Amino acid sequence: MSYRPHVFICFSSTDEAVAREIVRSLEANDLKCWISLRDVPPGANYQESIIEALESAKGLIFLFSGASSQSHEIKKELSVAGSLKIPVVPVRLSAIMPTGALRYELATRQWLDIFPDREQGLRQLVGTIRALLDPGRTGEEARSFAGSTTGGSRETSFPPIEPAAGRPDQQVRAPVVEVGGQEFEAIRALLAHHIGPIAKVIMQKASTEARTPDDFCERLAAHVRVEADRAVFLRAARSRIVSKS
Repeated sequence: MSYRPHVFICFSSTDEAVAREIVRSLEANDLKCWISLRDVPPGANYQESIIEALESAKGLIFLFSGASSQSHEIKKELSVAGSLKIPVVPVRLSAIMPTGALRYELATRQWLDIFPDREQGLRQLVGTIRALLDPGRTGEEARSFAGSTTGGSRETSFPPIEPAAGRPDQQVRAPVVEVGGQEFEAIRALLAHHIGPIAKVIMQKASTEARTPDDFCERLAAHVRVEADRAVFLRAARSRIVSKS
């Protein structure tokens, strides 16, 4: 079976009905979606399935609502998408504005409103996702699929959404710990004990951003919530890294 790129659907269970509607609309236009309520195999580890789906996704659709804005799991998924530099398409389900951590996360994103005209919003979404999953199309072609807005409202006809450019201190450099190497895997197992399968993604990101092995360990330790556990993890992680000059 040939591989087909997919878009990851990030949503609150409260918004399941509209999530299903969006998936039906996209897949009716031959645009493959990955949605947890359908695509996590029976008996599979839920978190690992989420990470694997995100790692292979070409884009993420975030259904932004009152319920999803309060979900810690959704914030984790958005954080992973950011670390993997996956383009995020926020779809606003009602007239609410992001606050707190989501306000920071969505600061550079233009969102698409699926209200008050649901049909128009879905057409725009199809055009946007077609551009993500079919890179052969130009931005102009994507906009022709999305259609145009009417009246004097803010433009919501989307070109392909690109990930925000990294800051100067986040440019890719040689990793301080070889990804997949013995040291990396030993520390990944330690971190996964505290935070689960997301440890792999966090470590891949930290390995290229950290300037020294000790900086690498500090970045990882910041994700361990309990202070006592954090201290234990930090000592163990440092002990497994060969000092580098």
